Amino acid sequence: MSFQRSAMHAGEAVAEALREEGVERVYSVPGSHIHPIYDGLSRVNSIRFVTCKQEPNVSLMADAYGRLTGKPGVCVVTAGPGGLNSMAGVAQAYGAASPMVHIGGAVPLKADLEAFHGVDDPSFVHQMFKHITKWSARIERIEDIPEVMAKAFHIARSGRPGPVHVELPRVSDYSEYILQEERAVLPAYKPIPTVIHKPDPQDVDRFAQRLMAAKSPVLAAGKGIIRKGAMQDLSALSMKLQAPVVFAQDAIGVIAEEHPFFAGHFSHHRSYPLCSEALKRADLVLGVGLRAGAVELTELNERVAEEKLILIGFDDVAESRYHGENQRVADPKLFLAALLERMGSYQRPQNEALIRQMAEGKAAVRRSLAAQNEPHQSDKPIHPGILMDAMNAVLDDNAVVSSDVGNCQMWARTFRRIATPESFMQSGVWNAMSYGLPTAIVAKMEFPARDVVALAGDGAFLMTIGDLPTAAEYGANILMIVLNDGAFGQTFMQQTNIYGHTYGTTFKSPNFAEIAKACGAEGIRVTDPKDIEGALRQGLVATKQRPALIEVMVAEHPYPKI
Repeated sequence: MSFQRSAMHAGEAVAEALREEGVERVYSVPGSHIHPIYDGLSRVNSIRFVTCKQEPNVSLMADAYGRLTGKPGVCVVTAGPGGLNSMAGVAQAYGAASPMVHIGGAVPLKADLEAFHGVDDPSFVHQMFKHITKWSARIERIEDIPEVMAKAFHIARSGRPGPVHVELPRVSDYSEYILQEERAVLPAYKPIPTVIHKPDPQDVDRFAQRLMAAKSPVLAAGKGIIRKGAMQDLSALSMKLQAPVVFAQDAIGVIAEEHPFFAGHFSHHRSYPLCSEALKRADLVLGVGLRAGAVELTELNERVAEEKLILIGFDDVAESRYHGENQRVADPKLFLAALLERMGSYQRPQNEALIRQMAEGKAAVRRSLAAQNEPHQSDKPIHPGILMDAMNAVLDDNAVVSSDVGNCQMWARTFRRIATPESFMQSGVWNAMSYGLPTAIVAKMEFPARDVVALAGDGAFLMTIGDLPTAAEYGANILMIVLNDGAFGQTFMQQTNIYGHTYGTTFKSPNFAEIAKACGAEGIRVTDPKDIEGALRQGLVATKQRPALIEVMVAEHPYPKI
C-alpha cells in the first residue's frame, strides 16, 4: 500500500528533516526570516525547543550539545545579523570537532542592494560560513531541502565531526515564505549513513608490534578520543603497555587524574611536569585522536623525534598533511579497539617503579599548589586559588564544570580535579568568550541529576548574561560562579607584563548577585575567603529549586606554577 505524501512548505520540510534525523533539541532566537521553520517545528512534538535571548549563545549551546552527546547540535538563526552574531560558536565547534547543523534564514536569491538583513551580495553569509564549517550550502529550490539537509547531517557526523551551515532564502524581503509560496510534495526524507574511517589491519598489526617491542612507550591522546567515546579503550591500552598517557590541552578529561598513568597535558607554555618527563623517556609515542598540521601536533613534535611518533589522525581524509608510513587516518575508537584485539593476551609486567614515581609526581604538584595558596588564605579581595580549592572540596567527581575564557580558565585548568571530560570543559582553540554559561545550561538540561557549575570572569559573563533568565525559564538549575575584579583580567595582566601599564581593560561591574535575583536565580556575593566554601554549598542546595549565582570578589595574581 503506497503512502501519499502531503504537500508542505519549506519550514515544514526542514522540520521533517530534523524529526527524521532524531533531533531532540533545537536552540534559536526568532526572526522574521525563519518564521516558517518555527511553524513547522511547532508540530513536531519530539523536539524540545529552547528560545535563547542572545544570538551568540545559540551556536555556543549547539556546540555544547554536540560535545556532550556526540550528536549534531542544531540551531536556527535569522538572516544577516543572526548568522553573523552566531559565527563564534560555529568556528568554535569546528576547532573542537563538535558536530553541529547551523540553519539560517537568508535574504532572497535575487535580493536588491541593501535588502533587509542583507548587503550587496545576497549570498555573503553563506560565503563567510564556508571558512568555518565542513560544508556550507545555500538552498535555491524547495525540492532540494531533503537532499541538502540529509547531506548536512551526514557531513556533520562523519570522519572528524564538525559544523555545517545551511541557509534558506526568503521569497522577498518581507514575505512570510521561504523559497516559494506554494506548498510542494517533496521526496521522502532519507538520512545518509555516517562515514567512519576503519583502520587498515596491516597498519594495526605493524603498529602493535612496534608498541610491544618498545621499552618506554607513551600514548598521546587528542580530543578525537573524547568525541568518539574511546576513553576506556585508551585506559585499557595504557594498562596493557604500562604506558603513560599525555594529552593535548583541549583533551583534558580524556583520562582521569587518579589513573596510575595520567601524565597531564602538553602545551607550548605550561605543560604538566609529568608530561614533559614521560616524553623525554619515551622511545615510541602513539598519537591517537590528534590532527596532522594542527598546533597540538606541532607542540608534540617539539618534544618527540619524527621517527619515534606514530600518528592516527582524527580527520576526514588523509590529505597532504599526512605523510610516511607512520601517519594514518582512522576513527580513534575503531583503531584502539582493533589494536587491543590484535595484542590479545599480551600484558606488560606491572611497572611498580614507574607507577610509584608518577603517583609521587602528582602528589608533589598538589602539595606545591597548596603551598602557593597558603599565604593567601585570608586575602581580601579573595585569591583565585582559594576559590579553586573550595570548588574541589564541595564538588564530587560527577560534577560538570564549564569554564569561560580568561584568568578563571587558567586557574581552573591548574587546580580542577579531573575525573571525566565534563570535569573541566573549556572552549578550545577558538577560545570564544561567553562559553561558560551556555555550556552549563545545555549540560544541566542533558544531565539533570548532576551538579553543573559555570565559571566566568565578570567581563566574559557580561558578554553572555542575557541567557541567565533562560536558565531559570527552562529549569536549568546551574551554579554560576562569577569572579568579579572589574577588569578583563587576562588582558589586564598581559598589558601589565608587556608595557608596565594598562589601557582600556578595566570597567565598573554591576552587582551580579542582585542581577541574579532579578533573573529568578539565587544570588550570593562573597567578599571574605572564609565564607567561600559555605557559599558554594549554599548555592548547590539552592540549585535543587532554581539556578544560583555566586559572585566572588577577587584580585589579580600571577598564575600558579606547576
